[in-house]
Amino acid sequence: MSARRYALLAALAIFIAFVAANVTSSSWFRSWRLDLTENQLYSLSRGTQQTLDELSEPVELTLYYSRDAAAPLPQLTAYGARVREMLQTFAARSHGRVRFVEIDVEAFSEEEDAAVEAGIEPVRPFEGADPIYFGLTGANAIDDQRVIPLFDPQREAFLEYEITRLIFELEHPDRTNVALITSMPIDPAAAADPQTALGQSLFATEMGRLLDVTTLDASFTEIPADTDVLAIIHPGALSERQLYAIDQFVLRRGRAFIALDPAAMRGAQTSFDPFNPVAPIPTASTLEPLMARWGVAMTPSVVLDGENALRVQVQDPTTGGVGEALQPLFFTVPAEALDREDLMTAWLRRGINFGLAGGLSWSEREGVQVLPLARTSGETMRLPAAQALARPSPYDIASIWPPAGGRIETIALRLTGDLETAFPDGAPAASPPAQVEGVEAPPAPVAEEADPVEHLARSATPAQIVVVADVDFLEDDFYVDPQSGGAAADNASFALNAIDVLGGSDALVSLRSRAPSLRRMELVDDMEADAERRIRTRQEELQLELRETEARLAELQERGRGSGFFSGNLGAEMTPEENAEIESFRERVVAVRGELRRAERDLRGDIDRLQALIVFVNIWLAPLLIAAVGIFLFWRRQRRGRARS
Repeated sequence: MSARRYALLAALAIFIAFVAANVTSSSWFRSWRLDLTENQLYSLSRGTQQTLDELSEPVELTLYYSRDAAAPLPQLTAYGARVREMLQTFAARSHGRVRFVEIDVEAFSEEEDAAVEAGIEPVRPFEGADPIYFGLTGANAIDDQRVIPLFDPQREAFLEYEITRLIFELEHPDRTNVALITSMPIDPAAAADPQTALGQSLFATEMGRLLDVTTLDASFTEIPADTDVLAIIHPGALSERQLYAIDQFVLRRGRAFIALDPAAMRGAQTSFDPFNPVAPIPTASTLEPLMARWGVAMTPSVVLDGENALRVQVQDPTTGGVGEALQPLFFTVPAEALDREDLMTAWLRRGINFGLAGGLSWSEREGVQVLPLARTSGETMRLPAAQALARPSPYDIASIWPPAGGRIETIALRLTGDLETAFPDGAPAASPPAQVEGVEAPPAPVAEEADPVEHLARSATPAQIVVVADVDFLEDDFYVDPQSGGAAADNASFALNAIDVLGGSDALVSLRSRAPSLRRMELVDDMEADAERRIRTRQEELQLELRETEARLAELQERGRGSGFFSGNLGAEMTPEENAEIESFRERVVAVRGELRRAERDLRGDIDRLQALIVFVNIWLAPLLIAAVGIFLFWRRQRRGRARS
């Protein structure tokens, strides 16, 4: 066989092997990924992988996206590619359980009708523009459907969670079951019915609309077996049997949202009514000895925050007039002081308002992790609960505010890990519930047979508990605009987000927000910041020189050597000294402006050189290196050939 024919056959064999390898890898190794990005943008979290592995039936995800309408918007186009790649990763990792379909939606088309029918919300970037559809629907084998109406680029950090949550809800279509223990007038079931919703808070209304809530009777001794999340919001006095039921639920199921308060304003406003013999709301609530066993403690005093205090109407003790003043008893935890990675708080943008809140602390426990969710500023002090309930005025508080000190206080936290029971000896003996003065004692509990449920000494499921040291934050007065009726802060959103996240699977609860795909060019940012700093410095120097020039002109006027022009006599002719001073300043202005222009040109030049370097590295460096290696190998082969000859 000639060398030429051999070379052709070898080339053909290599080509066939290359095609076969691509076909084989695309069919056999579709789920394989090598993610070399710094933030692992193309890798799924362990919780998402577990959710996909637990799918019992196939799921179809349909992305509705208006490519042509979104093309003029680079940021939206880039995010569209990010969403598409994420969905492709879901499908590849699911081993055939997730099927991904994309529909290009154009105006006045059948695809647009399908998008509207599916619940996708159109947006128009400007008046007269074509609508942009950018949302996702999911369907399972029995035609249950879920929808994400709109993908917002501002929520990119939660993209993986939103898609995983949609898939989880298709696998578990039932709403989250919540068992509620409270002494507050919160009745989500009544709030969900428009005929009985009068007097219910916005939080109670939304809770009843989004969740299946069962309010436990004051004499409960067990938590319903089908409960997904236990919500404890300012409970009254609890018996040992009730505390034991809570203890065992936390160890067995592990999900609880707990809001306690050292000084509940609603409790201070209620008293015993003989014509309505219902236990009054307590002014303070606790969950001991459970909290102590978990390593968490709430201060019996009230935390005040001076830096983030809310404004209230108050009478000025000096003038007697009514005006606004900052009241540190009521404060906001701004969005930047919330945990920006935890999904319970990461997407809250309006902050959370608290009132007469306590402070939370914790001690180290093996296998237990505590994560602060909401924290105050460092300008704080504590006030005894009884004194805080008396509602001292901002002026009274200012008179006792310490001149120094203060510390950052934790108002809400998330506790995760394996816990130990607060009842190591097992279930306590049945005892009559605590009697409230003025209220007829309920009948003693009937003796029951031994509880068939096994006593747990340690968590069977890792606990996921949210603890908030305030209950007044759920009152409408703290976050609802009285004029519009809408939420002005994220109080209810935080509580509902927490319960919603806790209601997911262990895999879903473990998810956290992700880093955005669009990374800042830190070197360019540093260069721009340095140039801006130099420009600002020169501008400040110029302003200083202007003030010095004005001062010298005023001095000439005072010494009688001025024309009076700068004293208001605009018809006066300026003196030679004044003309020389102004001319000197004008020359200085021209020189400084030249320096500023040079600084801007230098910045532009530095950025252009950096861009040229990046282009060279990304486009030319690899080919040049390959060419250099080829030339080297060719030279080496030629040299060896000459050596043999």
